[in-house]
Amino acid sequence: MKLIFHKIFTDGTLFVIMDVELLKGFTPLGDSDQKAGEGGLSLREWDAAIRQLMETHHIAGLAASVVREGRMLWSGGYGWANLQRRIPVTSRTIFRIASISKTVVASAFMQLVERGLCGIDQDVGDILGIPLRNPNHPEQAITFRHLMTHTSGLQDEYARFVTDSHNENPPTLTLADLVLEGGAYYTDHLWGIGKPGDMDGFEYSNLGAVILAAAVERLSNERFDLYCRKHLFEPLQMNDTSFYIGDFAQKMDDIAVLYEYDNEADSYLVGTDDFGGQLPAPTDYSSYVPGTNGALFSPQGGLRTTVDDLTSFLLAHVNEGCFRDVRILHPETAKLMHTAHWTGHRHDGFFKHSGLQFHRTNELIPGQWLVGHAGDAYGLLSDMYFHEQERWGFIMIMNGVHRGDKGDGAYFRPEEELAGLLYETFLKDL
Repeated sequence: MKLIFHKIFTDGTLFVIMDVELLKGFTPLGDSDQKAGEGGLSLREWDAAIRQLMETHHIAGLAASVVREGRMLWSGGYGWANLQRRIPVTSRTIFRIASISKTVVASAFMQLVERGLCGIDQDVGDILGIPLRNPNHPEQAITFRHLMTHTSGLQDEYARFVTDSHNENPPTLTLADLVLEGGAYYTDHLWGIGKPGDMDGFEYSNLGAVILAAAVERLSNERFDLYCRKHLFEPLQMNDTSFYIGDFAQKMDDIAVLYEYDNEADSYLVGTDDFGGQLPAPTDYSSYVPGTNGALFSPQGGLRTTVDDLTSFLLAHVNEGCFRDVRILHPETAKLMHTAHWTGHRHDGFFKHSGLQFHRTNELIPGQWLVGHAGDAYGLLSDMYFHEQERWGFIMIMNGVHRGDKGDGAYFRPEEELAGLLYETFLKDL
């Protein structure tokens, strides 16, 4: 069962854009005394709660979805995808979802592990074709498990390399320029002092996802974005999802601008994706050799997708690798990815349990252990989490928000409050 509706708040007025699938247990929005979900809130109360949340935290736009019993229950969009052009958010708005992207990278890699092309405890350098060693511990191999649990020792000293990789046309830089001593982008700060795999050496690494994407290319001999399209997005019917901006040539107006909220000025500054409806000049990849530069398609955070498409991916993991009779991973592989491989305490307290690029937490919904990932970049906050045993979960994407301080736990207050509202409305009284 699924109910979809979209609302836009502006100038103190509530506008309703109807897009309703009337199925079991739900009625149209016009009947405001009806329940929005199983948790007891009426549609009027739900509207008021969302309005208050957006006003309190200066949320430009948000999209969210809820899944239960292995299928989508609800999805919707509120506010603005583009403030200047007054384009509303709907459940089909395309967002750059930040670090949730890493779960897709890991899923792609684990498909290749299932094919016997690699093992998670294999030396990464053996696959890349170039040595990958921490100079502080040259005798210690760095494995894919290390990359996916952020225990490789890699630090995020990679921004200049990524920027220059994206600015080249055609691209010529390679990972060797970054990770090999003597490379033009190599720095001693690339590596931490802990041994690879050291449980006390957790350091969240975006660069690890870049290297993992390069491994996907080396093992498959396919460009990373094309591999994900063929083996993940097309099978799951995620038709508005890609790591490559060129795939959105006919949908540029659907891409949400990401905004950073300026509290002092009480205004929004563009973070990224303000394309003005125009496709950027294409990059010539004709001479690119797959596996040489995993940064080209921003696997660490550059996936663009809709909340509905991302919900299909979420449901594949909720259902242990299968959705709509399409299996993207074996059940044992999905379980392995969701299981904690690292437990500890990072300095800012956010990561305490890590699967294979999946985060485990009981702090977003207090008392509920959830599996998934969060995203935070260019003003956007995003979250994708599910409960393994009870098979419910949710996605939240905010494209501009006054995040303020962290709440009672590891998350920002807008995340905590929206997650709590979704849980109380749709999931609590299961």
